Amino acid sequence: MPLSQQPASGNQADPKRHSSSDTVRPNGAHGKPLRILLVEDSPLLRSRLESMLGQYAAFKVTGLASAEAEAVEKLDTVSYDAIVVDVELRPGSGIGVIRAARARNRDKGDGSHVWIIVLTNYDLPTVRERCMAAGADHFLDKMREIDQLMPILLQIAGRKP
Repeated sequence: MPLSQQPASGNQADPKRHSSSDTVRPNGAHGKPLRILLVEDSPLLRSRLESMLGQYAAFKVTGLASAEAEAVEKLDTVSYDAIVVDVELRPGSGIGVIRAARARNRDKGDGSHVWIIVLTNYDLPTVRERCMAAGADHFLDKMREIDQLMPILLQIAGRKP
């Protein structure tokens, strides 16, 4: 199914794994899986997100982290095109991860863009502003907007060079 026909929610009517032919870049060329670094301190939610992402051949979780220092280390040790990050980490902050990722991306100087999606329970204007100022591309409330995560990632996978 072309990207434009994907369901708008992460809850799929068809629970079977989507094939790689499901993800088509806008130019019609089939893309490689979007490599995702998942940074979440809740083991239960991290497991659920990994399971949700695993339902799509368009995504490949290449790294998992539960704390800021661990996530910053993964920025140098795993390959990723996108980062899904929580704001409140034990210990640390997702904002530190965002800043570190943006600094590393700037240092590459190759014009590539790492997509950063914040997924948090702290949907406050000040938190949103801090995340966006640090370099986040998207900010989602876990309770009200988690259903937007998969469509955003599918759209990113469609744009991946």
